[in-house]
Amino acid sequence: MKRLTMAAVVGLALAGCTTGGGALFAAHDKTVEYVRIVDIKTEAPVPAVVRAASEGISHNIRNATLATPLPETADLQEQPGRFKLSEAPCAALGPSCEGASWTAKVRPEVRGGQDLQVVACLYPYKTGYHLDMYATFVKKEGGWLAWPRRAVGMVMGTPEKYVEKTMFDIVRTIRETTRGQVALVEARPEVAGSPWLEPLGTAPRASDTAKP
Repeated sequence: MKRLTMAAVVGLALAGCTTGGGALFAAHDKTVEYVRIVDIKTEAPVPAVVRAASEGISHNIRNATLATPLPETADLQEQPGRFKLSEAPCAALGPSCEGASWTAKVRPEVRGGQDLQVVACLYPYKTGYHLDMYATFVKKEGGWLAWPRRAVGMVMGTPEKYVEKTMFDIVRTIRETTRGQVALVEARPEVAGSPWLEPLGTAPRASDTAKP
């Protein structure tokens, strides 16, 4: 049997694309969602934690829309509040932060991720704070450019790593500023290790994020 040259292999692949084999190389859009909820045990007052949260998000995002809504009552609740995810398709409107003492919302432009949005809500309660964070974006997968995209992601970074670093830099800043004790309450997708305990500015490890 004769050996096939590289040109012949490429030719056969192209021929396959024109006869229905193109589905193997078809690119598609994938919606990615992140949920990170952490508990922060600290005696620091709300204004101090709010300042730390605002500083934390500014390490990666300069144009976030920040708000400090007035609470309906000065009394702290026994249990922390929780954000409510939108019922719209793909959570297009983002979560509602009703009852939060601090909110941050932003739609940054990041290479490899379309329609990226990040939302964070801070809920004080009697023994500490809950920081609820959500992010979503759309990315391309598959197709002829799958490997080039992966190579670029390894050098330039991925939206997954950007989201992970943005979220945990908020937590790290609060922890380092208030000397609080941080524990992960909920994570989707799962988190490897304890990145919230690492020094501020630590880059996510490959195992901490979804593959590009």
